[in-house]
Amino acid sequence: MRTELLNKFEELVNKHQKEIINFHYRLTGNRFEADDLAQETFIKAYRHMDSIKEPGKARSWLYSIARNTAMDFFRKNKERTISLDNSVLEYHARTTAVDYNRQVAAAEISDELERCMQQLDAEDRLIVKLLYYEGFSYQEISKLLKINPNTLKSRLHRARKILLAAVRGNEGLRDIVASHQIT
Repeated sequence: MRTELLNKFEELVNKHQKEIINFHYRLTGNRFEADDLAQETFIKAYRHMDSIKEPGKARSWLYSIARNTAMDFFRKNKERTISLDNSVLEYHARTTAVDYNRQVAAAEISDELERCMQQLDAEDRLIVKLLYYEGFSYQEISKLLKINPNTLKSRLHRARKILLAAVRGNEGLRDIVASHQIT
């Protein structure tokens, strides 16, 4: 029985370790803190491995633990704010880009979008991050954050309006919005 539990845990870590570290990194902006928070997430997950009834929901369950671990961290460190640092995405763009001009433009757009994201409150940034960065569905986010699906949709609608206004007001992004006819 214990060997089976260890095997399941090892599989969980191997499958999700990088994405959990990246999740924490995007929130903290600090690689060391992200590693520590990911380790804490997996320790908590190991302690409660027996609570996973449906293996197909392990990812959502693990992200729920990661979210709670991050929230505990920010409660203990009130001077810290949630960061949505795009350096992981920028690194990926730098290492896979063929066209230098595109690479520079993508990095500049990423920086400008990050500035716009800072106009959202922490909870709305988290919703946007989970939807667009992590690829969670509305239903998964609703369960993960323990909010009503309609409330989630309402908050996301408000966040999009704030972001669109911020993007339209940003000189570096205004032309992109106009060229894509975003309304």
